[in-house]
Amino acid sequence: MQKRSCLSQRCDNMANLNTLDSTENPSQKRLTLSSEMDAGASVDRISSLPDSVLCYILSFLPTTKYAVGTSILSKRWKFLWTGVPYLLFDDDRVRKSPERVRKFEQFVNKVLLLSTVQNILKFRLCCGNELIEPFYVNAWISTAIIRNVRVLKVVVFDYRRADVVIELPSCLFTCRTLEDLELWDNLDINTPNLVCLPRLKRLTLSYVQYRNDESVGKLISGCPILEFLDISRYGFDNVTVFVISSPSLKQLRFRGNDDFPENLHYKVAINTPALESLDYSNHIWQHIDVNFQNITSLVRAKIDVEAFPGDDPPQSGFCNSLVELVQALHGVKILTLSQETMKALSYATTRLSTRRFEGLTKLVVRAGCCEWTCLQDLVEVAVNLEVLDFTKAINLDAFDMHKNWHREHTTESCWRDPIEVPRCLITSLKQISFEELEGFEDELAMIGYILKHGSVLNRMHLSSKVGGLSTKFQLTQKVLLFPRRSPTCQIAFCGKLDHGPFSASHSPMGET
Repeated sequence: MQKRSCLSQRCDNMANLNTLDSTENPSQKRLTLSSEMDAGASVDRISSLPDSVLCYILSFLPTTKYAVGTSILSKRWKFLWTGVPYLLFDDDRVRKSPERVRKFEQFVNKVLLLSTVQNILKFRLCCGNELIEPFYVNAWISTAIIRNVRVLKVVVFDYRRADVVIELPSCLFTCRTLEDLELWDNLDINTPNLVCLPRLKRLTLSYVQYRNDESVGKLISGCPILEFLDISRYGFDNVTVFVISSPSLKQLRFRGNDDFPENLHYKVAINTPALESLDYSNHIWQHIDVNFQNITSLVRAKIDVEAFPGDDPPQSGFCNSLVELVQALHGVKILTLSQETMKALSYATTRLSTRRFEGLTKLVVRAGCCEWTCLQDLVEVAVNLEVLDFTKAINLDAFDMHKNWHREHTTESCWRDPIEVPRCLITSLKQISFEELEGFEDELAMIGYILKHGSVLNRMHLSSKVGGLSTKFQLTQKVLLFPRRSPTCQIAFCGKLDHGPFSASHSPMGET
């Protein structure tokens, strides 16, 4: 009974409290809540965080200038920026006046002097070299190297004095902590006899100049675990034989330039046994020779090579060397060829069909009506091809205008059925995509041939950007009437009209 009376008393007390709360003035409630919010707002919760956390937050700012700007917030923030391991200096406006150049130099010097970081995670320097002192650039890079920098990016640009370059310090080529290095524009790479970059995995060299041919080989050979290499060349960079030889390289992007003296013979040699991804763009005229060696591990390759120095058709000898270049990729699994590459291959006298691509499972090409033969050759040599992505291109060069005019004003088809059905059509080709079709007879002939002989074809996707709804409907009807060898083949057609999308799909009902 005593326990029950105590419990009853507690319940009565709670009820009285609820009654008091319900009868309290609402305005008094709001006043109390507002006071509590003001008290909470006066507390600087961010400044109470540890220095390591605040420095981590400051590292996400675009440049170091913004991090230094936080020093005016309070005494707590005055020197907090000195512990940020990301030093990012970007100022493309230093070319405007000598005063601005001096201020930029003073700012970088002051930051490096006050910074307490002994292990810099990333150092980025982007500036112009018209008025910048080369001494300072070398000193800044050397300071970053002394402080064990991991990621280093240096961009020294100048649009009015492109012939002026800044020589990099020799200590850069023996940095044992560097993992990612990017060098851009007006920089001179003069590699010493000893190059040792034991941790470097990523290297980008864009529009730089080299002292000689040996500079390239020494730099790449001094990176024993290099995995990614990005090369962009311009004009005459003092290298006539560009050799890329690395046993560890997995990804390569190479961009050439056509602004070379015609009296010199250039050569590009690539020897990378572990290479998995290749993105190659260059010009293969009379003075450029490209050679791929030992690239048996290649998974995907993208080739964009131009063989047209002007409005005249290229000589077949130059285009035959391109055939050899493509054939060197016979072990690749995914191959992408640009319109310029297909156009150059169409002028070669050497056929692609002399070498099988047994590992190729996906082919991506962009070609016009003049390159049907090259497409047939590629499909013929890709004996295990499973996916074909084809984009129709319009040839606009002067020597192709007559072919296009003849094609549009006659009913003659540029497509010729192969003498023998390609092996992949019978055994492996499952998916085909044709983009930007125009509905010409040669296109329909190619589609009809593939449908007729594609024994294991599962899906064909067609798209067009020309014509109205009636044109697309007529094209759809023509394709759907083609006989299909594969009973499981589905045809999907979609096109973009001015007033909305148009799409249609159809699958056979037990046709053989």
